[in-house]
Amino acid sequence: MAARYGTDFRARPITDIFRDSVPAADIVLIQPWFTEDIDRLAEAIARYRTRHNPAQVVFLDSFAHIDLRFGRALEPLVDLYLRKALFRDRQAFLSPRLGDTNLTEYYMTLYGIPGQIVDRQVPVSLLDRLDLMPNFLAAPHLMPGFLGAAPDPADRPIDLHVRLATEGTSWYQAMREHSVRVTQGLQGIVTTPPERISKTHFLRELRQSKLCWSPFGYGELCWRDIEAFMTGAVLVKPDMSHLDSLPDLYRPHETYLPVRWDFSDFEDVVRHALADPERLRHMANAAFQACRTYLTQGRFVDDCARHLTVSRSPARVSAA
Repeated sequence: MAARYGTDFRARPITDIFRDSVPAADIVLIQPWFTEDIDRLAEAIARYRTRHNPAQVVFLDSFAHIDLRFGRALEPLVDLYLRKALFRDRQAFLSPRLGDTNLTEYYMTLYGIPGQIVDRQVPVSLLDRLDLMPNFLAAPHLMPGFLGAAPDPADRPIDLHVRLATEGTSWYQAMREHSVRVTQGLQGIVTTPPERISKTHFLRELRQSKLCWSPFGYGELCWRDIEAFMTGAVLVKPDMSHLDSLPDLYRPHETYLPVRWDFSDFEDVVRHALADPERLRHMANAAFQACRTYLTQGRFVDDCARHLTVSRSPARVSAA
């Protein structure tokens, strides 16, 4: 960004905006903790706008779930609201949900878990300010893994990688325990145990696995997805066709194998995939190259530049 656009970035802790000590900038990027008091944050943003009159205030919503829980409070204050995934049908953000999100609604209904309807009361006017920021692929510890040759998924001793955490809130635990059960007792299919292991061991196992099972977490996108792409284990995941993400890595039957959200077709999908090594090789390579191309062509800078350049040049950007 500095080389191409002369942009000057300054990073500040989120606490600085509450102390009114973030300096003037053309563009202000704000990314709080999930637990931040939204009313307190909104008041701080309003004070900043009054003092410095920035060209843009951009909110970076890095939370796992796909909703706009801060949207109502921030709508009068932000010029852009960025997420690493968005509903393709933006109107879906306006719908009240059982429990909390689209995932809680689906899995609480599936498992008969009682709960309350939550209405975020997202302003319709915010939908036009939604856009995407790069997903987990842009993490510094993952990017180097895509600079070498694409790994081959075919000649590997483990058929299916299933290391999954299960403990959590009621709907999450029910969904994750279900996702483990569908991997058990698959005759003739070599799987890993489900227990957690160190990250080093986890990645080593993925490099020895033909398929990687990645059910949803508290949101749809998971670190495991990118780790599977990086290591050449073909991703098996609940259908992602309802979402947009950046870059577009979730292309059904091209970069990943979709299954139904209730996992009812899981065994069939896995067995058909394992019976076709050439298909696995093609999919693993397509997923790896999609990631590699995005990184090596500098498209991260292009995508960020859409939001971080203003008529005043060079731009000064403060990130809190």
